[in-house]
Amino acid sequence: MRSFRWLMGTQFLTVFNDNAFKQTVLLLALALPASQAWEGDPQARAGMVFALPFLLLVVFAGHLADRCSKTTILVCAKWAEVLVMALATWGLATQNAQLGLVALFLMGAQSAFLGPAKYGLLPELFHKDELPKANGSLQVSVMVGILLGTGCVGFLRQETQDQFWMAGVLFTSLALVGVFAAKQVQPQPPADPTHRLQFNPISQLRSGFRIAAQTPGLIPAMLGHGMFWLVGAMGLFAWNEIGFLYEFDEAHWTAGLASLSIAIGLGSWLGGRWATPSNQKGLIVGGAILLAGGYAAVALGPKSPWFIWGSAMLAHVGLGFYLLPLKTAIQGLPPQGAKGQIQGVSQLVDWLCIVGASLTKEALSHLEVTGTAVFGVMALGMLGASQIAKRAGS
Repeated sequence: MRSFRWLMGTQFLTVFNDNAFKQTVLLLALALPASQAWEGDPQARAGMVFALPFLLLVVFAGHLADRCSKTTILVCAKWAEVLVMALATWGLATQNAQLGLVALFLMGAQSAFLGPAKYGLLPELFHKDELPKANGSLQVSVMVGILLGTGCVGFLRQETQDQFWMAGVLFTSLALVGVFAAKQVQPQPPADPTHRLQFNPISQLRSGFRIAAQTPGLIPAMLGHGMFWLVGAMGLFAWNEIGFLYEFDEAHWTAGLASLSIAIGLGSWLGGRWATPSNQKGLIVGGAILLAGGYAAVALGPKSPWFIWGSAMLAHVGLGFYLLPLKTAIQGLPPQGAKGQIQGVSQLVDWLCIVGASLTKEALSHLEVTGTAVFGVMALGMLGASQIAKRAGS
């Protein structure tokens, strides 16, 4: 479907920019001398800045996605991204760290509005039976965008050096391409033009969970999905820290992170084609065990970059098996007039977990649990997540 291909392109460019700029800030924070570094874990603090606007805005954005055309929200959010990336470029050019943090916060806010619209579009574009395959393809674009965006920054820093602001020009240009892609998605009418907008994230979180509780399996799907993002956000911090502690080449180490997209793409492609209502629990548990096993190997195995990378590659084949049934349940189970709201609440749960990752990483740093040891904590987290997520859709 033509609209879906353009939606995938829009999604990829947005996720690439989000994660390339966030990784830029994380690496700059990690490289600060001790006398200039933020108190505590600098990566965890930067991650908190990016996640905070999701907590404040994503539930409102979910209501807006039900009341307004999701394609209109998509295009408006992409124009906002152009402005934010231009601001980020100015911050890099002037070496203004505060301006960079403001841009990081605003990028999170832009993505908060984009999320419920893009995921809420899938049930409007596809029949329920087609959602697993569509989600598999979209998840590939998400994960490839995350890892390529994150993984390219080391090379960009190495190639541009004192002219690193040129990376911001690239990010801004990609945002403009994303506007064009978003405009190609076929316009969709509002799902419920009379839907009342809500602003309070706490009350709407409660309201969303009340709606979700009326559908068996929906709350476990939301919690299981969020638990992966807690673990995954910790993994990004740990990967960067491993490269810093063991003095691996920054460009090649971040490129190794990007290469995990191959494993994720394979797992997502296979998961989208193998998923059926009868085997979703097996896929979820099997994917979680594969992730946990690979993470445990990183924690317990030799501190060789090739062994760490190989273990991570094996682990992330399981990601598609784990996430796709959960995402399909979150999209397909809610009633028609509340799909956008549930998407917003689910994303709020995801970002509460991502904030939890920053807090957990901060606590682990104080306990001197760093580098590969963090992957051991992540392995335990995935085993716990599987016990929640396997109840999804039941």
